[in-house]
Amino acid sequence: MMNAFSARYGEILHEMLVDAADSIVIKTDTEGFIEEASKGIEALGLHLSDMLFKPHIADLAESSHAAAVRAYYAESLHGRPLLNRLEFPIGKGGSEPAWYSLCLRPAPDEHGRASGALGLLRSLEGRRLLEEELAVATTTDAVTGLANGRAFQAMLAHLMGASAQGAVAIFEIDRFAALKLRFGHGMAQDMLWAFGRFLANILPPEFILARHDGDRFAVLMPDCDGPAAMEITREILATFAALSSDAQRAEARLSASAGLATIAGSLDTVMIHAERALVVARALGGRRAEMRDHLPTWQAPRTGT
Repeated sequence: MMNAFSARYGEILHEMLVDAADSIVIKTDTEGFIEEASKGIEALGLHLSDMLFKPHIADLAESSHAAAVRAYYAESLHGRPLLNRLEFPIGKGGSEPAWYSLCLRPAPDEHGRASGALGLLRSLEGRRLLEEELAVATTTDAVTGLANGRAFQAMLAHLMGASAQGAVAIFEIDRFAALKLRFGHGMAQDMLWAFGRFLANILPPEFILARHDGDRFAVLMPDCDGPAAMEITREILATFAALSSDAQRAEARLSASAGLATIAGSLDTVMIHAERALVVARALGGRRAEMRDHLPTWQAPRTGT
């Protein structure tokens, strides 16, 4: 697949990457004066096409860091930089300086000799925002906007590591597979989104909600013992069923079931117990909650001879 990309496509993708990462590509001559740069450099107050004398790359930095930039440039031009990249502040028209990182590599001519350097100047603030967006994307469910299963298990592991008490509940819409077959994938996704919004609105703010394992939702109930967790869960299920009880079409009357487990033992044990309790709730007809606590392993009593 990658071999199908032409050089033109590569240039377009490169431009998109630079724009998305809030970066500036720079080409200098052998003395360090900027010959060319991507349009992002205009945000620093530099319009190269209007300038009679091109600025030196060290002129970008605050005066207290200019010497460090010059030294880094000299080392990079000869392929012997002590640092992979250099971080320094850049003033923007009298405003508070913003920190950037600069990465330089020698730019060879047709004979292989260094004709200057290529540099990537990246806003550290832009990189931080990009990293935050990526972190959110890896822990968020795309359909519901809730935390995903990976994030939920990380939060559960954190609480268990702190020896916290509480319970876990796993919810699922009853007959969801049949509803998906009858109404289609798009309507099923809308149902999941609506159910997720319902749970988010009805749960106490201290509870942690996530989409878990496809069609299921997991709720972490900190400092909530078994009986209290069961009472809250039953109220949630009753409220959800009541919302569609007046629907004229029987297939439009939705309900849900839940399986619960108290936080004890290992993370896997808690999740397995909650999932098995959900299976029992569905097997008993749905519209109900079941709990399977973490039970000790009993040994058969020894008998004497």
